Amino acid sequence: MLKKQKLKTFLSLSIIPLALLGWIKSEEIRHTALLAHTDITKGYFLSGFALQKPTWFVADKNAMFTEKSGTLQINKGNWDISEPLILDGGLTIEPGAVLNFSKDSYVIVNGPLKAVGTDQMPIVFQGKNNQLWKGVYVHEAKSQSRLKNVVISDTDALENDRLELTGGVTFYRSNVSIKDTHFQNSRAEDGLNIILSEFEMVNTRFDKMRSDAIDSDYSNGVIKDGSFSNIGGDAIDFSETRGWVENPQISDVHDKGISAGENSVVSVMGGVIKSVGVGVASKDGSVVDIMETEIKDAALFGLMTYVKKSSYNLPELNAYNLFWGGAGTKASNNNWIRQNGTTLTINGQGVPEESLNVKALYRGPVMAK
Repeated sequence: MLKKQKLKTFLSLSIIPLALLGWIKSEEIRHTALLAHTDITKGYFLSGFALQKPTWFVADKNAMFTEKSGTLQINKGNWDISEPLILDGGLTIEPGAVLNFSKDSYVIVNGPLKAVGTDQMPIVFQGKNNQLWKGVYVHEAKSQSRLKNVVISDTDALENDRLELTGGVTFYRSNVSIKDTHFQNSRAEDGLNIILSEFEMVNTRFDKMRSDAIDSDYSNGVIKDGSFSNIGGDAIDFSETRGWVENPQISDVHDKGISAGENSVVSVMGGVIKSVGVGVASKDGSVVDIMETEIKDAALFGLMTYVKKSSYNLPELNAYNLFWGGAGTKASNNNWIRQNGTTLTINGQGVPEESLNVKALYRGPVMAK
């Protein structure tokens, strides 16, 4: 998610007064703020910060680059990248390219990113000598980006004098297909952040994430056969997103396996969610349907419905044919909690409502950020 600390003046002078007067619904503030921030980012490119051709880079790395039909291509080979690579246009990376980034380097592409490797020749983005680097930002691509057989390691959030992102890899207004790809060892708030985009992820793996693995904001997409392990925050965090999650393999997650918030609509089919703080949570106007999934070893609850932000409608979660701790284990009441006023059903039957201190939960050892 894009950080919005720098929008305080904008919010105080425009959005908040209108909201107080009733002209803008409070739940629209977050969306408007996000668009305002990213419009500033767009101006950042158009103001000349992005280079049409990175001549200063190509001059030293002629063997690394080829230009084809106006698109820069990084050729197969082992390459050290010691400065930011910023392109006003697409970027293609050949199979077998290994990119070793210094700590202050990153990639910004104002166009589609095409990184399609093979089983024998994957494409690798990694920190030089395993050090952290500032990741990848794909901005307003006019055609779909593609990642396949890619390994992305050692990312931190991209922050410089003009940008403050939270994703180690970020796609903004840039539709993307990600297949057979491995994200690992990210120290960013979000290992992968997708904003205002259409996405599909198939057989994609996330491990050793300091915080959230995937954060989807204002987007629509499918996550199929995803693997998540050793996640310090949420494995999958949806906000204002329409999502389909099929056969997830989620384990060793500190916070939530799947979190749906801010009017998200999410369906989960199959898979295993184990050794998590919370299995699946629906909050703040979201609707979640989960079917044929195994949930076990949740520190708090397997299923939760609750309100974190009162400006949203009440959430809903409907579960069908779940397996609790294995196919032979019967469900027990401590596998779920339904906050008063919310909707939580198991095989069509509503479970009892309970009082829930949400603020205390977010101060507790599992859900505290």
